[in-house]
Amino acid sequence: MLWIGRGRETEVLRRCDGHMKKVVETVVEMDRGFQAACSLKDGKEVEKAFRRTFEREREADKIKKEVLEDLAKKLFQPMNRDEIVRLVMTADDVASNAKAAIRKLTFLDPKELPKDLRKLLSHFSSKVVEISKTMYKDFLALTRTPSSAIRVSHEVERIEEEIDDFRGEKLVPKVLEWQKTNKNVGSSLLLKEIADNLEEVADRCEDVSDLIRYIALSHL
Repeated sequence: MLWIGRGRETEVLRRCDGHMKKVVETVVEMDRGFQAACSLKDGKEVEKAFRRTFEREREADKIKKEVLEDLAKKLFQPMNRDEIVRLVMTADDVASNAKAAIRKLTFLDPKELPKDLRKLLSHFSSKVVEISKTMYKDFLALTRTPSSAIRVSHEVERIEEEIDDFRGEKLVPKVLEWQKTNKNVGSSLLLKEIADNLEEVADRCEDVSDLIRYIALSHL
């Protein structure tokens, strides 16, 4: 692969790997906040998880800037540079949406939500962690055996479809049912936006995986 085997390309790839790890860590910390909220733990646990999510996202953003600065300073083929930029920027959107989701969660009182709805929200967040970790698995496959990255990308696509089906068939009907009796419009809007951010995390993970598949196919 053109941008994997040489010295400066290998250094950029190492930074990309570090960025991907921080993106996944951001999603994992977000999920810890969701699990704490959905199990009705002390609200401080959600705040702590938000702070850790914020820190991981900031660390990911720092590495992203280093990658972009490195690309600006050193000579790369235009296609190689474009591939790396798109990969990093799309992965960065994963972390941004994870941070947005848990930020909004800190404004929501989980005690307002019925138990079955909290259980669904907990599962939704767990599936988002699963797809982010599979996205990283796909990236590692690209750097080691590009042909296997194509296979892993199908796995990412499958998980994203499961998340779409879960939201449309289970979460949304339960949210609508709850909204009929809930009088707090603000909470209803927050919950919708939280669900939107969680789905955006999954969608951006799939976008990253699509880029990885494109790179793998281009360099086979």
